[in-house]
Amino acid sequence: MKKFIALVTVDFSKSSFVVLEKAISFVKSIDGEVHVVHVIEESFFSSKHSFDSIQESGFAKLKKDFDTIDKSNYHCARGKIKVEVGSVAKAIDADVIIIGNSGETNFLSELIMGSHTKEIVKESKAPVLVIKNNHELAYKDILVLSDLSDNSKNAITKVANIFPTSNIKLINLYYLPIDNRINTYGFNEDDVLEYKASIEKNSKDKAESFLNSLNLPKTSKVSISTIKSSLNPKLFKEEISDINFDLLVLHATQNVSFFAFDILENSDTDVFIVK
Repeated sequence: MKKFIALVTVDFSKSSFVVLEKAISFVKSIDGEVHVVHVIEESFFSSKHSFDSIQESGFAKLKKDFDTIDKSNYHCARGKIKVEVGSVAKAIDADVIIIGNSGETNFLSELIMGSHTKEIVKESKAPVLVIKNNHELAYKDILVLSDLSDNSKNAITKVANIFPTSNIKLINLYYLPIDNRINTYGFNEDDVLEYKASIEKNSKDKAESFLNSLNLPKTSKVSISTIKSSLNPKLFKEEISDINFDLLVLHATQNVSFFAFDILENSDTDVFIVK
């Protein structure tokens, strides 16, 4: 059976070391393996220092704080961050990429959705866990946004396997296209209420059928609900305000949507993007 592999990005800032420490603790608890990647952009190269010397000094600093990291699990690359992180993840067959802060300032609050984070999320074929808070990587309640597709099933299976003791709460958003056009089309109030009821019932029936079709471990704790949504990412936080969760999971295709990016940027909790 393949060992679980997590690839953690570091820039040698204090906050990135905090994330690495949490990642090591989490991966150790599931008997996995941690790899570390640091990417040096060409603009940072000095003519006075070779790549080999930079690589060695980086590992020495890493080893000083994390003596359990083997040199074979440290990857120093040069080039574009989005390309090199993805290349390393593919080479080691990483199950997840864990991203922390990209600088020394406030812990993930101001820089979390910088260009590097967005590029890694967009380009990576592996799932990406974006850490937004300083805490242990142990999640009690996980909220999964599902479109009830087969790809979503695969994403939910990954989540259940990585976090087997968590409560997984699936939500499916449905939209009611009711606005001023209703009057134009000649619908009366009873017609509107009947239409709303049919949409809500249909959404709930599809959600329950989807839940019953999941092939998850018997120990998995999974529930599903439907929520009427404006499909406006700026209102998404308010629409799910009654749900308790400490990790938000977004299933995304290779072309990550603006909707997903906006939710990621505005989320107060950690976000797990699964492809």
